[in-house]
Amino acid sequence: MPLQFQNPNILWGLISLIIPIIIHLFNFKRFKPIYFSNLKFLKDITADNKNRSKIKNWLLLLTRLLALACLIIAFAQPHIPSKHASSINSKQKNIAHIYVDNSFSMNAETEKGIAIEIAKAKAIELVNSFSDDTQIKIINNDKKGRLPFLNRESAISRIQEIQPTSASKLFSQILQESSQVESSENNKVYLFSDFQKYQADFEKMPSDSSLNISLLPLLIQSRNNLYVDSCWFENSAHKVNQNEELKIKIYNSSNKGFRKIPIKLYINDSLKTVSNFDIEAQESKELSLRFKNHKPGIHSGRIEISDYPITYDNSLFFTFQIQKSVELICVNQDMENQYINHLFSDEEYFKLKNSSKSDFNQEDLSKTRLIILNQLTDMQSGFRQKISHYINKGGRVLIIPNEENNESNNELLSELGSAQFMQIDSLTKKVASIELNAEIYKDVFDKLKDDARLPLIFRHFKLSESKNQISIPLWKSKSGENLFSQTSIGEGKLYTSIFKFDPKWTNAIKHPLFVPSLINIALNNKSHTPLYFNLNSEEYALANGLSQNREKAVFHIENKALGIDLIPEQITHFDKGLLLNAHGQIKKAGNYYISQSQQILSGISFNYDRQESNLDFYSSGEIHDLLKTHKLNYNVFDLNTTDLKSMVIEQKEGKSFWRLFLILTFVFLLFELLIQKMKFI
Repeated sequence: MPLQFQNPNILWGLISLIIPIIIHLFNFKRFKPIYFSNLKFLKDITADNKNRSKIKNWLLLLTRLLALACLIIAFAQPHIPSKHASSINSKQKNIAHIYVDNSFSMNAETEKGIAIEIAKAKAIELVNSFSDDTQIKIINNDKKGRLPFLNRESAISRIQEIQPTSASKLFSQILQESSQVESSENNKVYLFSDFQKYQADFEKMPSDSSLNISLLPLLIQSRNNLYVDSCWFENSAHKVNQNEELKIKIYNSSNKGFRKIPIKLYINDSLKTVSNFDIEAQESKELSLRFKNHKPGIHSGRIEISDYPITYDNSLFFTFQIQKSVELICVNQDMENQYINHLFSDEEYFKLKNSSKSDFNQEDLSKTRLIILNQLTDMQSGFRQKISHYINKGGRVLIIPNEENNESNNELLSELGSAQFMQIDSLTKKVASIELNAEIYKDVFDKLKDDARLPLIFRHFKLSESKNQISIPLWKSKSGENLFSQTSIGEGKLYTSIFKFDPKWTNAIKHPLFVPSLINIALNNKSHTPLYFNLNSEEYALANGLSQNREKAVFHIENKALGIDLIPEQITHFDKGLLLNAHGQIKKAGNYYISQSQQILSGISFNYDRQESNLDFYSSGEIHDLLKTHKLNYNVFDLNTTDLKSMVIEQKEGKSFWRLFLILTFVFLLFELLIQKMKFI
């Protein structure tokens, strides 16, 4: 835009520039002649001095003209209007959206202190720079729906109340919320943030926005962070007096390594294991901590390391439950299978329920570890759908074929994308190899001898090729034929036996290998509650197989130590069981309990999302480059050097140059003094 003047009438003062010109052109001072006897040399000196004097006079004239001109222009207040100023109607409201990033990464240090405190102080300074009629909206990462506009005092009070949170918002989301106002022409947005890379999604930010957007990055000084990323059990089955192995992933997002860092494991607030580890710069490391279970029930765990200044990710909470018993369902066509009944005869731990196809539709599968389909025929679509949902959501199903009619089995297998039963092969097969790396055989065998006596299969069905799924042959014949296989489907597992559990078909039912195979299929089931959930997730949390009773008594999520007791939204899913959603009411990571009628039923853990833990930020140079790359016409200001009051005035009225011209006035006057003192010899 061209240069404009706020007081253009003052420019008429430039006519006064003729005064110094007149003074220099007409010098009325009279000279007295002096006579000398010999003027030869004096004439030469006089001529030379006159030439130098003319140069000096012209330089003085020039500096005085420039000084006077700059002074007149300064009073005229030259400026270049902002691109938004021309479209602003004086009747429109002044609107300002101020985003103060209060995510956990803002706890890091800058040159002048903690980033979030600097951001709050600068935001208050910005608010004080606005005119009294400005309507201000304060935005942070707390998700509170539609925010009200505030006056100056209320906005300052709101900024002072801002505290760090585990939540975060993408910049594109903030700008979208800010643009949803009626008067967008006079709408300014200010972003105070550390510009963490995952949050600053420049590729999704609007390039044609009518908003006047100002980016105010805080440069983080320390980027060192060590954090606990995740944990899981190597063996998903938990029993009393069982040795557990907990796997933990540690990340080092720093540019330096750490040595002998202690790590502690607490179970039910009791210290179970202490260890230490070394980790290099920018490395992820997997650790193992071992402990022993001594009693059934709810077990609340906590992993801790020490790291500063980012501390929210130094702890990871998890919950697991040791059941007194394992529930299984065997759906029979006609008769119960005596070998299955005998295998799970330990009624203190295994609760085997034999069911018919008609009764199965009424079964609650939320606590069921394993479903055995024993020689079924004529499975209806509703039955198959229930099985399919169960296995896709983490359940385990074992299929034993029927000798005469496997059409229903094949319909189910086809829907699951697994191999189907074909014709019967009466040629005896010997189990030649066992997949020792499979999860059901973990810690069962140290080594399998070459001369080990493995089961024989007298009769079996041949299998077709799998359509969509990849099967793992748990038992394989010498010719490479799958005799007993495992197929991953969704989050669950399908186990397929190509032979009946009958002595006419195999001697495997009396072989020692049969016991750990089926027992571990029942035990290693991951269909129940995950060890923990992330806070700020909009997803429902699975309540460990609980279900609503007929009276529909409400459930509570509570943590007495934190003083939290809330009633979540609760729905009963036909397959998953009870689902809970706290809708952001839980703010602190920790171990919680699910209770009903003041009775604790289950445990549940929540952790902060680890996306804030990777301290990777955009520098000022990278921000400018990204704005050019994505053609974003935003303003970027350095908080260390920018006067926010001047910035606000400039955005309202445009870029002012009167200070520059005032400085030039003094500069030219200084030049005049220097020229006057100079001797032209």
